[in-house]
Amino acid sequence: MAMRGGFGGKRRGRRPPADPASAEAARGRAIGLLARRDYPRRALKVRLTDSGFEDGAAEDAVSALEDERLVNDARFVEAAVAGRAGRGQGPLRIALELRRQGVAAALIDAAVAIRSPDWQARAAALRLRRFGPGVPADATERARQARFLLQRGFTGEQVRGALGAAAADLELEDVDPANVTDEDETGGDA
Repeated sequence: MAMRGGFGGKRRGRRPPADPASAEAARGRAIGLLARRDYPRRALKVRLTDSGFEDGAAEDAVSALEDERLVNDARFVEAAVAGRAGRGQGPLRIALELRRQGVAAALIDAAVAIRSPDWQARAAALRLRRFGPGVPADATERARQARFLLQRGFTGEQVRGALGAAAADLELEDVDPANVTDEDETGGDA
């Protein structure tokens, strides 16, 4: 006997649109998507075309929603940076994720502000929360803590600052977020 819904059943997808060229139907689908979460312009357009709408209809719908201020990349970036930073992610990782979603580099740079002293404080607070107040006793522990922070997307300078005087001998490479690509991503989620 086949199970309906739940874990064992087939996932029910949306039906393809009756009129793939209809900008009004694409707008309705986009509003349904935006009701659940915010999307940047490019990601919303991709979702619409992936669900069967023609490129022109998807573009018209997204443009209309932008005019109505229902789609706003700057607002999306601001909320995304705040949310991900609150979960302990660093500026490099956040910038990479936003770049993958098709957000303009200027918006990312303005919102992330890699050189902001706030990121240094966030890295130190994350290290304290994860590893406690003690200074790393040996090189192995310093390297472990540094790896953790680097995987979270903090720069080498921020990691050295978070580890304090104990990190003076660490050789960490600072990465320019503008040059980070998908191949540079470790893929691990610490």
